[in-house]
Amino acid sequence: MADKPLQVDELGGRGIGVELRAVCVELDGVRVLRRISLELASGSHTLLIGPNGAGKSQLLKVLSGERWPTPTKGCSRTYRGYAGAPLELRDLLPRLQLVSAEQQDRYERYDWNFAVTTVVGTGCRGLNAPLGPLTRKERIHAHVCLRAMGLWTLRRRRFLTLSYGQRRLVLIARALAARPALLLLDEIYNGLDAAHRRRLDRVLDRLCLTPLTLVVTAHRAEDAPAGLDAVVAIQRGRLRYAGPRRLLPAAYAGYVSGRSAGGPAVRARKESPPAAPVTPLVVLERASVFRDYRPVLRGIDWTVGAGENWVILGPNGSGKTTLLSLLHGTLWAADGGRVLRRGHEPGQRVEDWQARVRYLSPDSHVGCLDSATLTNVVLTGIPHLRRLDARPTGEQLAAADAALRLVGLVSLASRSPRAVSYGQLRLTLLARALIGRPEALLLDEPLTGLDSKTRNRMRAVLTRLAANGTQLIAAVHHADDLIPAFSRALVLPSGRQRRL
Repeated sequence: MADKPLQVDELGGRGIGVELRAVCVELDGVRVLRRISLELASGSHTLLIGPNGAGKSQLLKVLSGERWPTPTKGCSRTYRGYAGAPLELRDLLPRLQLVSAEQQDRYERYDWNFAVTTVVGTGCRGLNAPLGPLTRKERIHAHVCLRAMGLWTLRRRRFLTLSYGQRRLVLIARALAARPALLLLDEIYNGLDAAHRRRLDRVLDRLCLTPLTLVVTAHRAEDAPAGLDAVVAIQRGRLRYAGPRRLLPAAYAGYVSGRSAGGPAVRARKESPPAAPVTPLVVLERASVFRDYRPVLRGIDWTVGAGENWVILGPNGSGKTTLLSLLHGTLWAADGGRVLRRGHEPGQRVEDWQARVRYLSPDSHVGCLDSATLTNVVLTGIPHLRRLDARPTGEQLAAADAALRLVGLVSLASRSPRAVSYGQLRLTLLARALIGRPEALLLDEPLTGLDSKTRNRMRAVLTRLAANGTQLIAAVHHADDLIPAFSRALVLPSGRQRRL
């Protein structure tokens, strides 16, 4: 059955309004939202902007009912129907839908590997995990939402076998299955290729014609849907602007006009790199990988030479993440294929290789959210410190401090991972990857979820690493995520390679 265009009367319902008065949120003793007073009218369509660490994700959690405001004088949160009558949060929760990277990572963390139709169908019940088979009516509605998102061909796939971008679209379909009155979308374009972005654009354009109340966060200008006519800007936890998009102050224009708010072009520091070994970093011979009994990569022959920096290109579902996992040793080639790694003999522990070649992906932080501080997160990059009884030395603490300083987060070293933004956590994970001075970095969408200033910082760090001899292999979708150090490209149109 072909994908079906979205019918606005099939998904969503009448929007609700939300009124916040002097709302504060404090996490681990840190005030992340400061006396936010904001009114979202029923049926409004709003763009929420601000740099990493501004508090956007926490504000969405407050709006969704997931986060309760810290009790302060004059604080209130009120929901109202389209006619203005107050509504109780407990009655609204199933129709307050938030789609975010944190929600997506929850499926990885708890190994919720359900069929795609089942995942979408749980939206009909307001549940994260199914408590029983879907009814016929729920299954039909799940299929309507999947067709609306252009995901019909994935309906029988297991959720965790999908690409990062495909998972994001499935969770949007799940939110639509709840017929939401308030839909909150946090950086939803992250990890999407051009075709999937256009598909999502069409869905959001149609949702902007409905009475649904919609809030979308964005860092890049191209991630700001045209149909959003209102803008809310926050910075350092404070409300800076709330009003029509056409009156947005010039300081925030880069979020919606295509002008970058970043700094100057990235330049490599002129340092003499160490002499590189002449043996290739890794060689793939007829390498195939199957997930859920389906071929994701087929017969890959590829050599990553010494000193080469590669970019991997391809649409969602082409196998980019699977290829990086294969290089890292998280996945293995099927019989008949081989992966030869420099300095790693057959039968040697794969952990020895992974200590030398680090992997950074959008879901790398799933296992570090319970760490006490960002310093502790970085220290887990030292293999033996992952044991519960291990204690870092002064030299190791200094190395963690230096890594955080390199990515510009030393001032947040004592913060909890749950008290920083998604972008700040991504930089922390980069610092963790660097603490062991790896020979190579495997990067899956390394600039995803970062504002323009933080993207420039990340690009500068990667440029410096490449200049000093660390090999980079990165999967990207955005052309502006590339740095001059990437001199070779591998294209995966459908699980097969093509070199550029």
